[in-house]
Amino acid sequence: MTTDQNPAEEENVPVPSETTETPSIQEEAPELTTEAVAILSQKVEAPQAETLPSEVEEAAPAETVEMLSKVVEAPSPVKEVEYPLFDLAVATKDNFLTYFGKIKEIASAHAHAATYKKVDEITKEVKEAWNQLKQAEKQAAIEAFKSANEGSDEGFDFKDEAIHAVEQILASLRTEKQAFFQTLEKAREKALEGKTRLINELRTLVDADDYSDPAHVNASFKAFKKIQEEWKGLGSVQGPMNQTLWQSYHALVDRFYSNRSIFYELLELDRKKNLQAKEIIAAKLEKLAASVATSTKVPALLKEAEELFNEYKHIGPAQREENEAMWQRVKKSLDVLFEQKRQINDANKAVFEENLKIKKELGDLMHTYASFQSATITEWNQASKAVLALQEQWGKLKGGLPRDGGKEVSHQFWADLKLFFKHKSEFFAKIDAERKANLAAKLLLIEQVEGIVAVGTDTAEITNQVIELQKKWKDIGHVPEKQKDSIYAKFKAACDAYFNLKRSASKGAKDEEFEANLVAKQAILTEMAAMLTDPSSLAKLGTIKANWDAIGFVPRKDVKTIQESFRNSWNALIDLARTQPKEQLAAWGFELKSLKTESAGSSSEGSAPSADQRKKIQTLENDIAVLTNNLEFFTKSKNSDKLRAEVEKKIEAAEKELEKLKKS
Repeated sequence: MTTDQNPAEEENVPVPSETTETPSIQEEAPELTTEAVAILSQKVEAPQAETLPSEVEEAAPAETVEMLSKVVEAPSPVKEVEYPLFDLAVATKDNFLTYFGKIKEIASAHAHAATYKKVDEITKEVKEAWNQLKQAEKQAAIEAFKSANEGSDEGFDFKDEAIHAVEQILASLRTEKQAFFQTLEKAREKALEGKTRLINELRTLVDADDYSDPAHVNASFKAFKKIQEEWKGLGSVQGPMNQTLWQSYHALVDRFYSNRSIFYELLELDRKKNLQAKEIIAAKLEKLAASVATSTKVPALLKEAEELFNEYKHIGPAQREENEAMWQRVKKSLDVLFEQKRQINDANKAVFEENLKIKKELGDLMHTYASFQSATITEWNQASKAVLALQEQWGKLKGGLPRDGGKEVSHQFWADLKLFFKHKSEFFAKIDAERKANLAAKLLLIEQVEGIVAVGTDTAEITNQVIELQKKWKDIGHVPEKQKDSIYAKFKAACDAYFNLKRSASKGAKDEEFEANLVAKQAILTEMAAMLTDPSSLAKLGTIKANWDAIGFVPRKDVKTIQESFRNSWNALIDLARTQPKEQLAAWGFELKSLKTESAGSSSEGSAPSADQRKKIQTLENDIAVLTNNLEFFTKSKNSDKLRAEVEKKIEAAEKELEKLKKS
């Protein structure tokens, strides 16, 4: 982004001074011949500033001409519009559809040449990314079609609703843009045609004026005023004939007033009205000049001043002395207003240089990730966080960049960002291919187990075969996230079906043994409940534990219940034992420390962190390392201090969370 320079500072457009009198014209304005009209009707490729005719006989000073040209050339600012940003890291079809939809809404609501130019700038890279995604989708569809049709793409028809919707939005945007500029060009052509017609009408009016008939004089004056109003209402004419049009127009206006000297009173009245109108505009400009130094909305004030000056230009002449004095007032106010703008531009230059310095630092950081490579998803995700943090800091830096060097820094930053995500996409494409291969391998294992279940045989050899298939399942890597749960459930169901088949075939003696074990363990639980009321029976505690461990398996449906009952009873007995004197415990023949309470698996205080905690700790440590590394690249400067503070705040929060996790 560059400073908002006034185009007139780069190209001096000569602007004649204004006239106050109706001087006699030494040479008549030349009649517009057919050739001149043809030249005036030519289209102009680049719009030019409209130059104003003279209102005073003396030439304006050089500095006045320069200042006037800057005012005339100052571009009309467009209402500020907040354009959406597109995250290239999440380049999905839905995101493209939403983004381009918002862009189209903005372009439709704020149709202006500057708007379309801005839209073209900010969507250039996004459109490139969109075209890449669209081509990739189409290529994938073609490959899938060929795969299903023996390598032939005959009859292939690519249809995708999301892609079609985005393309419709882009096509509509192009159509609206084309219609806008066609309408603009037609308006310019219409203005050229209208002003050419008005000059010829004015020439006819001047040549045919009859001063002997008062009615005709009045009618011609009304026709003259009508021509003036219509001329004022027409837009600017672009191109080299603009100066010729104004010269011819004002030469004819001067002839009209000169020929009507018998109506001098009318002329004087008109000039007084012109002076009053100019007085109002001069007062408004002086008010703006007085407030511009303390205003927080300088661009709005400058726009208002430009509109007032444009109105001033179209007011007719006043008396020579008053007209010159009035012009000096207007010029003085405009000097103050645009001096303030020049100061703002100078101040912006310093800000832009500071922004360039900081963005170079951010660009250097981003460049280190352009060649990033890793073999693990975790490291890629950590690097992505760092890259997105840099992108966020880049976006938060307000203000533009100087022309020299700014474009190159921005281009390199975004090129490195795109390259990083290109490498990341390639990595995950490889991972995706591996996971699809793993999915195919696991589906094959499912088919094999389901085939065994369908046969219905449960020999020892087949059981070993199923167990081997389960081991292979564990050895195969990850599958796509969407299919992970479904195929595992399918494989588990197939294995469960086989072992249920095996259990149903082996029911009988084994079940009776399990039931007997259950009865034996329930008897021990009854005995343990009685011991809670008789501390002297604690001497049998070791024997109780040994007898319990000696009993075999119980039916599967009772395993959890029986284990929970034993754990509660055992822990209650241990608590009772802790209340007995050590001498009594010694007399019973055991030490309390040799008997431990039973645990359901929950970790006690001070135990090692869980797997989930270890993962969170590792993630926080990596984030702190990345942020600390980024912090070292920032130099001490006004704007970078703010970015440093934000990064340091993130590091402090991460360190607090890490300390909390380590203590838990």
